[in-house]
Amino acid sequence: MNMRNNHRKLADLHTHLYGCIDSADFLEFLLHREVDWTTYQDNYRRVYGVVPPITEILERCRRGVAGSQSEFHRLFVFGDDDAGNFDRFQAKYDMLLHGGDSVRFSRGEVSLPVLIDGICRFIHRTVAAQRRQNVGYIEQRMNVGLRYSRGQAEELIHAMLASYGKWADSDIQPRLAVSLPRENPWPTWEVVNKAALGPLGSFLTGIDFCNAEEGYPPRDQRELFDAVKDFNHRHPDRALAILYHVGEGFNDKSLESAVRWVHEAAEFGAHRLGHAISLGVDPRLYGNHTRNESVAERIDQLNYDLNHRDGLAKFGVQVDAVAVARELERLKALPTKYLLTIEYDDAKLDEITQRQQYAIRCIRALGTVIEVCPTSNRRIGGITGPEHHPVKTFLASDAPFVIATDDPGILGATLADEIAWVTEHHHVADDAMAHIIDLSWSSRSEVLTGRLLQ
Repeated sequence: MNMRNNHRKLADLHTHLYGCIDSADFLEFLLHREVDWTTYQDNYRRVYGVVPPITEILERCRRGVAGSQSEFHRLFVFGDDDAGNFDRFQAKYDMLLHGGDSVRFSRGEVSLPVLIDGICRFIHRTVAAQRRQNVGYIEQRMNVGLRYSRGQAEELIHAMLASYGKWADSDIQPRLAVSLPRENPWPTWEVVNKAALGPLGSFLTGIDFCNAEEGYPPRDQRELFDAVKDFNHRHPDRALAILYHVGEGFNDKSLESAVRWVHEAAEFGAHRLGHAISLGVDPRLYGNHTRNESVAERIDQLNYDLNHRDGLAKFGVQVDAVAVARELERLKALPTKYLLTIEYDDAKLDEITQRQQYAIRCIRALGTVIEVCPTSNRRIGGITGPEHHPVKTFLASDAPFVIATDDPGILGATLADEIAWVTEHHHVADDAMAHIIDLSWSSRSEVLTGRLLQ
């Protein structure tokens, strides 16, 4: 599909505000600031093995040295040469956190009004950039974590919603989803549901769980999910979608548990699933290998297998209930954090593919939508070739998915770029891509929750 000749507006359902900031805007922001880059440089060196020359590059930019802006862009963007895992991405992303006011606010070095002014400035810049790129609807996520008092969080969210509201009469409609901390979402949730009922609540359409997922199983959020469902039942005109990053990073568990986490997040009530790499990635990408997972995780997996025994069997996964019961009994005698080793040969990898197909079937039946962020998945997930990319499985399995950008600024990729990559590498016909684009519009948070008719 030639996006230059397609004037139809696009909808980007998975973006993060800070990740939308492009290198030119951030460079302009930094040129007149003094920043302590020590923590950023230390973490970058730990991950990449070199100290990033941020201070030298900025000084050359201030002097107008030829090529210095390109140097900054290369350091800023998390490109194909940087790809590998979430730690490498975070080391790049730290430039935004330490160069902006977020970390300085946490240290008490800047006031809340200064922080809010900078955030609202970037909201305007990023939404304007998306508008120029033919995007007509965008959901931005912002982490409003435990660093803020309740009053500060309320003030920040109100200011952000007011910024989004300034676009109400334009041809792009931005919305906010507040990211809750996985370790304790409740204080932020209380602020969010109050804001959703306020005068600007129409611009707040969802909650999100993001950042590192390892160590935070979906089952830990069941009570919170139930609270959101109850809120939505009582306030249907301000209902909030549950957006859940899952299956993006799974080095701490077995491949079958990583598939299970995605399925469970949908079962518990997530409206959209962020990334879900483990659900679609070709298991052969990992080859024959071993992985570790805790006794607690293994017990959860075995109970899942028993509960889904009949469904799994239809996809070729045979669960021996007697053997599983014996293993569960043995595991009960071990510490829950004790690590077990799981071995993968060709047959075991084939079984993972069958488990993926079963989970996809269940997720489709639940009406849950997967958010595929092609560039992010490739670079953060370390997926080296399109033949292993989750989108290949999702296309072949008729899984309900949309295409999004995640962090278009730091990744240096527009939504049109993402659509073009999927079209080119997976040979998607124009009518099939038109359907995927349509699904983005019908999968907006305010549609999935019933706030709006399609």
